[in-house]
Amino acid sequence: MWFIFYDTVSRRKANTQLFALPAPPADEVCIAGATYRLVRVFKHDFFAATALYEAVRGTGVSLVLPPEIVVKTYRTQAFCGLGMEWLGRFSREHEKGIYAALEGVAGVPRWVGCVGPTGLAIEYIDAVPLDHLDKPPTGYFDQMWQILDTVHARGLAYVDANKLSNMLVADDGSPYLIDFQIAVGNRDDWPWPMRAIAARIVQYLQGKDIYHLCKHKRRLAPDELTDEEEKISRHQGLWHRLHRKITKPYRAVRRRFLRRQYQNGRLVSPSAELEDHHQPEKQTWREG
Repeated sequence: MWFIFYDTVSRRKANTQLFALPAPPADEVCIAGATYRLVRVFKHDFFAATALYEAVRGTGVSLVLPPEIVVKTYRTQAFCGLGMEWLGRFSREHEKGIYAALEGVAGVPRWVGCVGPTGLAIEYIDAVPLDHLDKPPTGYFDQMWQILDTVHARGLAYVDANKLSNMLVADDGSPYLIDFQIAVGNRDDWPWPMRAIAARIVQYLQGKDIYHLCKHKRRLAPDELTDEEEKISRHQGLWHRLHRKITKPYRAVRRRFLRRQYQNGRLVSPSAELEDHHQPEKQTWREG
């Protein structure tokens, strides 16, 4: 994608089309008669803008609705002339289905509702991403493994466990797992043999979830790592190595492109003034 549209976006003064929304998220959103006001933006990238909202007193907030919510608004604006709201709608409905499958799982934020054509809301967890910390609390990864086991037991693979920013550490040290944008599950509604193939893929990806968790534990809490976890954290497998060979060059080109756009002052988020600027993922292209 970056090769195809490079010339188009590189000539623009500000590449706002590289972000999901052409402007900051809505100042206010309404869910089940309750009004929430925008506080800050956690992240705004090509696919979605994720923001914190707090309830406005006297606007219908009940015991059922939390006082603070996180609203994730998937892409609505076009990219190089191509309408993309369909992708935003699809992504929202996909993640909505994942949250429905995970209802009641400890360590997964509670679903609140849909917001607009491409947005969803979940309860806000007062926590920090794992990549903001030098070392997690003792036993953190063992507890996160239990969460992943429960996710897997629901027939799902999380898929995004390689990102430390998706693992939260609450004030009491307990773990939370967020962002189920690319999670996948078994498809019992598909005919055989597609159903069987999907199940094998999900099983493989579940194994990758545990691989990434053990890898993080080896790097951040080596004193807690068992011999078996050490072995898991080192085993990549053929498909994993092949995936790295294919995606590594793409990521390098993408980061160089984004770094150049950033250094030229063209890569400016429409919600930059509302964002938490300590975003370690963005440092991969902001630095250098």
